[in-house]
Amino acid sequence: STKVTCCGARQFTGPGGARFKPRARLQFDANSVARPAGVTDPTLGLSADVRRAFLGVDGKFGAGLGYRFEIDFASGSPIFTDLWLTYENPDLLITLGHDRMTNLEDLTSDLNTTLLERSAFVTAFGFERRLGLSAAVTKGDFLISAGIYTDDLQTLGSGIADNSYSLDTRVTYEPKFAGVNWHFGASGHHRELNDLTNVVRYRARPGARTTDARFVDTGTFSATAETGYGVEFAAQRGPLHVTGEGFWQRVARPGLADPTFFGAYGEIGYVFAGGGIRPLTEGAFGTITSPHGLDKGGLGTWQINLRYDWLDLNDRGVRGGTQRTLGTSLVWVPINHVKFMADFLHVMVRDTPIPDGGSRAYDSNVIGLRAQYDF
Repeated sequence: STKVTCCGARQFTGPGGARFKPRARLQFDANSVARPAGVTDPTLGLSADVRRAFLGVDGKFGAGLGYRFEIDFASGSPIFTDLWLTYENPDLLITLGHDRMTNLEDLTSDLNTTLLERSAFVTAFGFERRLGLSAAVTKGDFLISAGIYTDDLQTLGSGIADNSYSLDTRVTYEPKFAGVNWHFGASGHHRELNDLTNVVRYRARPGARTTDARFVDTGTFSATAETGYGVEFAAQRGPLHVTGEGFWQRVARPGLADPTFFGAYGEIGYVFAGGGIRPLTEGAFGTITSPHGLDKGGLGTWQINLRYDWLDLNDRGVRGGTQRTLGTSLVWVPINHVKFMADFLHVMVRDTPIPDGGSRAYDSNVIGLRAQYDF
């Protein structure tokens, strides 16, 4: 017989391990990005947008087979996000579809980030979902993943000649000792661009997606391949977490020196009220819960975070600029599945190809607000 349970949304379970659950998330963002005096981008200043509007389903067929189908409607046109079939047993997960295998920051759901946007290198280096096949093996505290991918579904369906492919791998070790959940990880990425040799570009927004301005931008240049490698660290004990990552992206250019670009961040955060934690498990940070939420007579869970972010897009004749960001955020989870965020970023740009009048060194302050709901 079919059973119906509720946790955010109704979940239907049937015989043989079959399961079906609708899922959704909605995020509203507002940002104020201070305009450097000589930068004319019209999207600077105050702006607001629907950051994400996901709607989908996931579940299991039984016999270890599962699925997820999810679409983002935020842009006004439907875009596929997660779209996959899986096979899973206690030690193995095989995934076929539109998936991602990158690093701790990117694999932590956007529902669970501590600032409105992820680290600058995640977007600059093109971390995204791609169509492919991957396998993940769990052995004790180790998780080993590897996959082969083509490109994202939006690009594959655009009519561009795209026969690029990438090979990706990631290894994590997550022991627990001295009352601390530890995370150590390393990742590797190699992509052969093939017919996409003239469309390589690395750039990043100043921590706000509602603006189209990028203060650091390599511009488009020719390349044949890219090879990336990253390291990860995180620790969580009760209400305290610390985390940091570094990633190097080396680009092969025909007949020219090969530049290596670099990005990194370090963060510390603390849940100072409400009894929740930011859990660290299975290679990513999880959801902060609200055990003393408004619905239980409490004031919800409150967290404060501090972050330093660094992106360097200058090397071997390519000058995209450097961007350093000092950021702080306040997170409030009044009840489970509802979250409000506010962050303040001080962005310092140097050697940029996007000058402020005649200056290639300037600063900008960013204030961001988000309201989100998911089930």
